[in-house]
Amino acid sequence: MNFKYFNIGALIAFVIILSIPFGQFSAWLENVLQPYPAAAQIYNYINPLSTLGLISLTLVFVNKIGWKWGMFKWLVDVPNLNGRYEGILISSYNSEQKDCVLEIKQTASYIHIFAYFGNLGSNDKTSKSVSVSEEIVQEKNGLYKLFYIFSNESDTLQIQLNNHEGTSKLYYYPDVKRLEGDYYNQRGNTGTLNVVFKQEKLLGRFQK
Repeated sequence: MNFKYFNIGALIAFVIILSIPFGQFSAWLENVLQPYPAAAQIYNYINPLSTLGLISLTLVFVNKIGWKWGMFKWLVDVPNLNGRYEGILISSYNSEQKDCVLEIKQTASYIHIFAYFGNLGSNDKTSKSVSVSEEIVQEKNGLYKLFYIFSNESDTLQIQLNNHEGTSKLYYYPDVKRLEGDYYNQRGNTGTLNVVFKQEKLLGRFQK
């Protein structure tokens, strides 16, 4: 776990504050276990309820779940983009338009983007991509941009579309849960992408 999207000043204060009640609890528990040498020895070796252990468990909870709650916004202030998005991609390659599905998996410390392209009506998938480097950046107007580098794998039947890499820049509009922006790939093609949130559950595939 990294603390890339944590407010570092707030994180330090949070850890210091947590250390006080957790330290008192650990000291109390050690006293309780003193009459029981076997239990005390196990506790000293494993020590999951030590001050450090309890702080670590709390940070893991915030990273996985708590960051989505308003009460932790002072600690982690990034939008929750988790879920499946559907929309269209318009490419400079033959001016083609495709259905596009983005599936985003996110915690407070990382975000991964999985994309699928093709025709949803016929369930014909032409390619898919996965992000290999990602960054969420807040603009001065308070909105967020999502930058990522992706690796694209073409459908084996689409011989003319070789595998390639590229970059995307998407703006997130929280009021309508929409991502839109543009991309560029190493084949020299550019395009625009516009998708809207559909559901929280990730399917791991193009078609429903």
